[in-house]
Amino acid sequence: KATVSVLNWRCGPILGQPMPKLCSKFIAWEENASVCKDCMRLKRECPANLSADMEGEMVKAFRAAILKAFPQVAGAVPKMLITQAKAKGAHYQCNNAMGLCKQLSTMKPPMKMAPGDVADAIVAGVGEDSGLFSKLEAVKPQGFINITVGNDYICRGVNKLAQDGLSPPEVKKEKVIVDFSSPNIAKTMHVGHLRSTIIGDSICRLFEFCGHEVLRVNHVGDWGTQFGMLIAHLKSQCPNFLTTPPDITDLVKFYKEAKARFDVEPEFKKVSYEEVVKLQSGDDVNLKAWQLICDISRLEFSETYRQLDVTLEEKGESYYNPIIPGVLKKLEELKMVETQEGAKLVVSVDWKPLDKLGKGEMEKTVSGRMVNAKARVEKVNPVLLKVAAELKVAKEVDGAMSIKVGKDKFVPVATMTFEDADKFMKELASAKAFKPLNPTLKEEMVRIGVIKGNEIAVPVFTIPLIVTKSDGGFSYDTTDVAAIWYRTQQEKANRVVYVTDLGQEGHFKMVFRAAEDAKWNKHEDGSTIRFDHVGFGVVCGNDGKRFKTRSGETAALKDLLAEGIAQSYDVSVARQEEKVKVFEERKAKGEARDELVVFNDNELKDIAEAVGIGAIKYCDLRQNRINDYVFDREKMCSLDGNTVMYMQYVYARCCSLARKAGIEDIETIRASTEIKMDLECEHILGLWLLKFSAVIEKTCETLLCHNITDYLYALAHKFNDCYNEKQWKVVGHPLQNSRLLLADAAAQTIKQGLGLLGIKVMTRI
Repeated sequence: KATVSVLNWRCGPILGQPMPKLCSKFIAWEENASVCKDCMRLKRECPANLSADMEGEMVKAFRAAILKAFPQVAGAVPKMLITQAKAKGAHYQCNNAMGLCKQLSTMKPPMKMAPGDVADAIVAGVGEDSGLFSKLEAVKPQGFINITVGNDYICRGVNKLAQDGLSPPEVKKEKVIVDFSSPNIAKTMHVGHLRSTIIGDSICRLFEFCGHEVLRVNHVGDWGTQFGMLIAHLKSQCPNFLTTPPDITDLVKFYKEAKARFDVEPEFKKVSYEEVVKLQSGDDVNLKAWQLICDISRLEFSETYRQLDVTLEEKGESYYNPIIPGVLKKLEELKMVETQEGAKLVVSVDWKPLDKLGKGEMEKTVSGRMVNAKARVEKVNPVLLKVAAELKVAKEVDGAMSIKVGKDKFVPVATMTFEDADKFMKELASAKAFKPLNPTLKEEMVRIGVIKGNEIAVPVFTIPLIVTKSDGGFSYDTTDVAAIWYRTQQEKANRVVYVTDLGQEGHFKMVFRAAEDAKWNKHEDGSTIRFDHVGFGVVCGNDGKRFKTRSGETAALKDLLAEGIAQSYDVSVARQEEKVKVFEERKAKGEARDELVVFNDNELKDIAEAVGIGAIKYCDLRQNRINDYVFDREKMCSLDGNTVMYMQYVYARCCSLARKAGIEDIETIRASTEIKMDLECEHILGLWLLKFSAVIEKTCETLLCHNITDYLYALAHKFNDCYNEKQWKVVGHPLQNSRLLLADAAAQTIKQGLGLLGIKVMTRI
């Protein structure tokens, strides 16, 4: 009865079959184990809280312990601070005691306890029935808790992982839009697009693995003034382009020709502007010319995306053009738009008490709202200029009103720069214009709406978003504001991620703030939409400067990929020649144990493309993305260090063990094998295998993909420690199948991790 009951409980949900058939399929009963013919899965009795997400279980255990020891913090449970242990022999460290001390001391009634005593209470609250920990040690007086995970728990967790496979972290499923790659039509994809494409694709793969609905958006530059130039050049060079399509597959050359004419031919420049107006007004001929140019670019882009194994849905700048007027109307209705010399601006502000301004905030406000270095007419508010003259930081010089920008140094207002404006503010501050605030200046700031009552509108940014230019045209700012409205209000995203270089970080901060001011970051249910800018540094050559070709031009991405593949091919050929040489020498001595696998040239080329592209991706993703990095062809294909070649080598080594044992399909032993861990190196490897889910969760939060490469590199080392351990024999050993499954768990984790980076693995290399 016990056997039938357990079998029904374990296999019934999988098979969905009636009890009699389940009984007939029953094979064997061992202590704490059952095997079913249909599901072919070994199911072991284990604690209800057993999970392959070890760190997640750890967080739950400590949160419960804190609530048990200090129920008064139930309304404000602190975030669990669990990190890697510093103490020898421990695995993790809980650092919550110090923060809890402060929290408890401010509660009513206050509770004063030393950090060490708080740590003791937490340890007591954990108890011994979880099976997760083998040792918890409160360290005094600091109060941190050293954590050692139990070997039995590790073993059961790895068995669960081996049977059920890798699982993503348990997170609320959301709709995520990732805007990445975004090349410009009529221009070649260059090395700068490498990082956006690779990082963006990896982020998408992460979210998809976690079960989110992901929209991969390619915000291509397919609209704007440059198309007037291209269309004008197309019409002059190929007047019959509608009936006789021209051969302009080399769009880069075509673009350079058009740009050269635009820069030196006034009449061509005039015609170009006219063609843009016709395009934006929907002229049929110009739309067809625009479509022709876009289609040619897409063909080139698609080949690059094929090589990189990246998929995107194109929604370029032109996609949002029809909704721009409506979005601008919404901003005007919200009174978020200001007009300045014909241009329409969005200026984000924070209202702050006049008597509680931070350092430099008054200067920032006056500069942002009363000075405009880019203006063609009124660069400085007349009242501010009058006050400045009274304070002797403005005067007429050679008949021109000038402002003071340093000791005895004045520059004409008409030619002032942003740098001059900053220096002017410092001179006004030194002349006591702001502390206390000059009454005349305050009166003017009230008149223009900068001061209301005792509060002042401090600009969040030094420059505004320009949503309509003085000539009535739209800008880069306009398109991005329209896009973020569409993504939040129409596509109903829960999270929007933009992957661009760090130089655009300030721009996207302004776009995000504008969306927040308009309340576009809220859903109808009150939930908040999260905006992320994933910025990254530049790719450099060995000289530490931006990566360029020998002629000094920005390197084309397709050329960079070709170089990576060529380097990988050369390395693969050289390694195979060396392996053949060593094999022949061993064979002559009678020491060759296995047959040597030799790849033909086509196979080597296939390997070179997979490994070469993977090497480029891994080299990029293993960097902290905010840093610049040096693109070194030789190092990225090296077997030494944290490279894709090393990871491929370890993966292939994991896979080779089953072949050496004569097992063609690891699934044939999975159902009937329990992983047993007798050696310390196995427990350490198991511990790292159980970290996978936490690493994925952390990476989804930080969007720093080097967390994954760092983890995989450490995991590969833990496996090699087992492989090189003299006691860790596999083929022919009594624990052969157990160790094969452990190796397979390592292999599948490496494969999944590299897959999240968009890298294919090779079982033989």
